[in-house]
Amino acid sequence: MDTLSRRTRTRYLLILMILITIPCYILGIVLLRLNSGPLASTPTPVNSPTITNTATITLTPYLTRTPTITPTITQTLTPTLTRTPTITPTITQTPTNTPELTEPPVNTDTPGPEETPTGSEP
Repeated sequence: MDTLSRRTRTRYLLILMILITIPCYILGIVLLRLNSGPLASTPTPVNSPTITNTATITLTPYLTRTPTITPTITQTLTPTLTRTPTITPTITQTPTNTPELTEPPVNTDTPGPEETPTGSEP
């Protein structure tokens, strides 16, 4: 196969692949036919007499014609004044960053501890 051209080699491989897969297709078709079971019978039309029931409608009066008077109360709304609190803006000063004047520390002379006698004096 080394002497064959590249195109011919590809053609032979594709034909070989097709020939190898044909038995798989045939086996699949056979299994589908075996699994389908019996075919359903088609119904045949049969002439048979038909009985038709017809409904009859009987109207009965259901409205009574006795006049009645019912009083109706109408409500009227009168406007009322209500006071609602409102928020008024107040002007306040905003704090500013101003340096505080501080006095420098003052050196004070602190007397040291005095000598205390440690013993008895004659």
